[in-house]
Amino acid sequence: LLARSKFGSSFLRGPVANLSAKNLRESPRRTPFRSRAATSAAGDAVLVPPGVLGPPEPLRSLEVGQHVDAFRVVRCEEGTEKLQFAIERVARAPDVFRLGNFLTESECARIKSAAEMLGMEEAGTVTKEDGTSRKNCSVAWISSDGRPDAGAVGDLAASTANILLSREVLSQPSAGVEDLQVLRYGAGGEFVHHHDGEPRILTVIYYVNGVGGTWFPLARTDDENATGDLCEEPKNKARALDLTKGLGPGEDGLLVKGVTRNAHSDDADNDSRRGGNGHVVWVNRGDAIAFYNYKDDGSGQLDWRALHCGLPTTEEEGTKWIANHWYRLNSLADIDDQF
Repeated sequence: LLARSKFGSSFLRGPVANLSAKNLRESPRRTPFRSRAATSAAGDAVLVPPGVLGPPEPLRSLEVGQHVDAFRVVRCEEGTEKLQFAIERVARAPDVFRLGNFLTESECARIKSAAEMLGMEEAGTVTKEDGTSRKNCSVAWISSDGRPDAGAVGDLAASTANILLSREVLSQPSAGVEDLQVLRYGAGGEFVHHHDGEPRILTVIYYVNGVGGTWFPLARTDDENATGDLCEEPKNKARALDLTKGLGPGEDGLLVKGVTRNAHSDDADNDSRRGGNGHVVWVNRGDAIAFYNYKDDGSGQLDWRALHCGLPTTEEEGTKWIANHWYRLNSLADIDDQF
């Protein structure tokens, strides 16, 4: 959770974005739930209907390593063009997806240029006088609300939402997107373990120059091999942090690693661009990682497996440029009242 949090507009403005194949057909609206009276199979109260706070179909049904082809319409000098990309599930808990080739070269350049023109300031955190959680990092904010000066960022926010959010969330009056946060990390720059927090239901990280280093230490990439503490569902931040002890990037959880000039091509260029042990996923400039911050089981609880960090940037990697969109549901009670 960051020091500045600006709420943007509704999602439904901007160019069309769709999944291809079976999701191109519009599905009927789901039958409303009476969630106050509902119970799960285990007898627990259902505060938010399952299938609302997580990925929509067909993303929801993907197994780790599977992908769907998709497209979105982007602006170009000639007007608009259809940008093809792929969405691959890279973790099951939390739900994490890699969006390959999601941004154009022009969009990456424009995001970086706009941030520099706005003037970048030292990035802080929500905790006052906290100078240790984030290091060697500067920040700028670009409007996501569709105003003319927002340009492609407003289009990007709408396209991303229409692909990654459920129809129920998209229809909620309290749903929205924060301004695009653009971050520049110098050598040694990092952000320690944190959860993006309430009421952010979806985080999308855009890798503007292809330098990665995002690590989800508790993410499950292979449920069959989960044993001991890895099977535990942490109930709070303290327990989640405790479970990270003894874990390492690239060996545990999920590490998002940039394809640098010295990356091994046999690892970085395979079909799914995943490391041989299943705990590494590679990203290039213009790729994005999307993950869901709440459990989608009816509990309405934060998923503490979404705990993540920005690892220290190395001299070899150079400056890291990323941008974040946070999609939020300002009042989760709105869904409870409606359904």
